[in-house]
Amino acid sequence: MCSDKNENKILILDDRGPEKMVLASILGRLGYQVSSDSSLKSIRDHVTLSPHLVIINSGLESSEEAALSIASQGCRVILLSPPHENAPDFRGFVDATEHLLRGIGVTIPEIVMVVNDFISPLPGKSIKRQPRVSGGYKVDVIHDGVTVEGFIFNLSATGAFVELSHPPDRHTELTLEFHLPGHETLFSFKSMVTWRVLPEESKAMRSPPGCGVYFMNMSESEHATFEEFVIHKGRA
Repeated sequence: MCSDKNENKILILDDRGPEKMVLASILGRLGYQVSSDSSLKSIRDHVTLSPHLVIINSGLESSEEAALSIASQGCRVILLSPPHENAPDFRGFVDATEHLLRGIGVTIPEIVMVVNDFISPLPGKSIKRQPRVSGGYKVDVIHDGVTVEGFIFNLSATGAFVELSHPPDRHTELTLEFHLPGHETLFSFKSMVTWRVLPEESKAMRSPPGCGVYFMNMSESEHATFEEFVIHKGRA
């Protein structure tokens, strides 16, 4: 059912039109081959296309059973769920099985980041999401000699989401300068824009405008510092 050879194929099963459309658009711009449907009725036909990753909205009838069935056959699955009534403030990703991850109350930018984390493991390997820190740290973004202030969110050891009112195009190279709590060092990284949320997409994506970035010139010691920082959730 899930082919190791089609690592760029993603199937989205979601009856929420705007969310599905924006998510599919962003993943498509990132180079993924995206197919989608609004119900599970034709799921057998879709999975014959051998997607590498399936994203399912838990609001669909029999979504839980479908997610478990697909994951049991080696396909990587993200099941999107609203916050639980007994824990309305909890939002994030929780491992359900080796190949199934539940996203609870997560935003589209968070989904995109996790998709990029999930799509890379070798066939047969369990899906492991990179540790991240929620962030909110001030950052100076330098491009073409102009510096603007933004905020870093969803920081990992390799990249982050930078909130900017006017995010640059994909593949734009920026310089980011910022401090981490508990560290005196001013970190300065050349960074590549990998995707973005435009102001007009912000409402549908439940996210402020901004862009995902990849740190391009981290030294080994800086990478080790960031790994330690995110593993301990920003605590010194």
